[in-house]
Amino acid sequence: MFIAKNNNLIILANNSREQLEQQLQFVVYTSIEESDVEYQFYGNEYLTVEEISEKEQERIAMLHLTRGDVFRGLLLAKGVTRTQLRAMIEAMPDGIDKEMALIDFDEALEFYRGVALIDTVGTALGITSNQMTEFFETNDYQKLST
Repeated sequence: MFIAKNNNLIILANNSREQLEQQLQFVVYTSIEESDVEYQFYGNEYLTVEEISEKEQERIAMLHLTRGDVFRGLLLAKGVTRTQLRAMIEAMPDGIDKEMALIDFDEALEFYRGVALIDTVGTALGITSNQMTEFFETNDYQKLST
């Protein structure tokens, strides 16, 4: 992989030096370097695959919906009421901090995708982690039942 930098900022990456040089015809850059690391464009910058994975995990963890969106989605997709959800949390096995989960369930105005309770409830309802993420990205309850 070849990378073009402007000072320390990677501004372009390509597997071919020739193609990179062609892409740089009208771009200001300070150096072209060969790298053993593969870079991909993510957002507005070039990052390693590991850095992209970390940023994507952070992005997903910060996805959020209102409690109404979550309760409506689970009701429409799975037919589960808030009362049934609360009973499900109360019946969770030992090792899960039920009191903290119930505080979140009862008091949170928004639910964040990165909270473990979301995956725990999803798994109990037969919802995969990917389905739950798609639901939080789109607020489309149908993503919970596909």
